Amino acid sequence: RRIRRAKLRARSELDIFQWDKHQFAKQEFTIPESHDTLQRIDYDKVSREEFIEQFEEKYLPVVIRGVTEDWGSCKNWNSETFLKKYYSQPFKVGEDDDGNNVYVKMKYFLKYAETDGLKDDSPLYIFDSGFERVSKREEEHASTLLNDYMVPKYFKDDLFQLAGDRRRPPYRWFVVGGARSGTGIHIDPLGTSAWNTLTTGHKRWCLFPPGIPKSVYDPPMKPFDREAVSWFHHVYPRFVENDFELGKKYGMIQVIQGPGETMFVPGGWPHIVMNLDFTIAITQNFCSPTNFESVWLNTRHARPKLAKKLQ
Repeated sequence: RRIRRAKLRARSELDIFQWDKHQFAKQEFTIPESHDTLQRIDYDKVSREEFIEQFEEKYLPVVIRGVTEDWGSCKNWNSETFLKKYYSQPFKVGEDDDGNNVYVKMKYFLKYAETDGLKDDSPLYIFDSGFERVSKREEEHASTLLNDYMVPKYFKDDLFQLAGDRRRPPYRWFVVGGARSGTGIHIDPLGTSAWNTLTTGHKRWCLFPPGIPKSVYDPPMKPFDREAVSWFHHVYPRFVENDFELGKKYGMIQVIQGPGETMFVPGGWPHIVMNLDFTIAITQNFCSPTNFESVWLNTRHARPKLAKKLQ
């Protein structure tokens, strides 16, 4: 009943019995390893200065291996531990038509992920920027999700913190979801760049270089919705026709992100992410000295009060 209520609020356009109407669960969405051509680097072999020079300054995406070596998430981020520590803690799974957050307690979400979530076209997905909330249960365990990961050395600069907690926009998210859940095609807000570290499962990414017309990568999708799985079903095939003719023309990059890998997505890159199985991840957007000019230009128009704080 609680999951049904969350579904009705988060996706009011869908009848409660239509969540599996396209039968996407019966389709295969994995791709051959050969389609993943993005460069991988090792965290312990590439210095912060080298990373900035080779990737951040050039606005080039890359996959980083080895970031999670010392993270508590390697031990603590799994269904069994989540049930012990965060059993009754609510996590955000969407917004209703009035922009209010929709929450589901962890115990109900995990049960859903193992049952109806396996059949839904685009299942409910924990995407929570307020996960640092401390519940009474957490206090007993003297641990929070924030303690289980560290911001990688490449992304320590965080100029938005200068604006203070009241002004800064949401910037970090705890992300949990099953196969076919994900995030539709988008460009990260305010010109920010992002990193996404996966601790469990596999994510499928498509990225496009900045400057490509939106009509190319984000065309009308009726009768389908704006979910990631719908894009991979309806739009992606256009890019692979005739030996990837359109994909090559527009510089499409494909990635299969595995456990322990971190995606770096530079500002301005349209991208889409879909889970291929049950995944757990942490992601943050950031403003650094390297991308500051782009972020400030975007923020000046969209969030003028925040921009003043950054001057």
